[in-house]
Amino acid sequence: MQEQDYILFETYLSGDLPKEEHAAFKSRLASDPEFKKVFTIYKDLSDNLEHEISNEDKTSDFIANLDSISNRYFTKLDDLENPIQVKNSFNIYKFAIAASIALIMGFFVYNQFSSGASYSDFNTHDTVDFSVRGTEGNIGLLIKTTKAFNNKEYEKAKTYLVELLQNDPENVEFNFYYAITNIELDNFAKAETILYAISEGNSAYNHRAKWYLALSKLKQDKEAECIAILKTIPEDADDFNQASKLLKKLQ
Repeated sequence: MQEQDYILFETYLSGDLPKEEHAAFKSRLASDPEFKKVFTIYKDLSDNLEHEISNEDKTSDFIANLDSISNRYFTKLDDLENPIQVKNSFNIYKFAIAASIALIMGFFVYNQFSSGASYSDFNTHDTVDFSVRGTEGNIGLLIKTTKAFNNKEYEKAKTYLVELLQNDPENVEFNFYYAITNIELDNFAKAETILYAISEGNSAYNHRAKWYLALSKLKQDKEAECIAILKTIPEDADDFNQASKLLKKLQ
């Protein structure tokens, strides 16, 4: 079995498999005995884990007991099978199910023991190049700013942007990226003051400013405020799809 088979199993069991793939999955179960056997083991183990997990209060308790849960499952399965006939093949299935345990654990911990969305899932900033709109007098500073921001050296980028804004305080692009560096550095009040002003303007950055306002609230775990801002982002905004994805996770 390949890793994608276990992902396929979980997608099928969760009811998220598309209609056409669902039919192909059922057909493979009927025609591939080995595939069916591993799926059956995976399903039984998944059901067993869900039962055990329902009685766990904390992530650490679940992880600490995962080994004993799986061992009890395998012991039970050993008792039901003829140990002489299945000795060689059963070791293969134990190895295969070990992979599925990891998948189930990762899936469960991510979906059940987290809020479902975190800032780090969405703070993929576009690569920028400030130098393309520069002049001979500030090209060196623009190149340094570009390099620092793209390398996620936000403290450096912030310092360079402050210098740029001293000479061009109304530059919306500089202000926008200065706000992003402040979010990354947890200077939320300063970032949001800038972003609110940009979001109320008519520049090309007004919708993007709303998206980053939402991300600022997300990073502070202010989910209600984040949701309210996300709902104001229009469908024609560049970040609408990401905003919709985040909104779905939070609601």
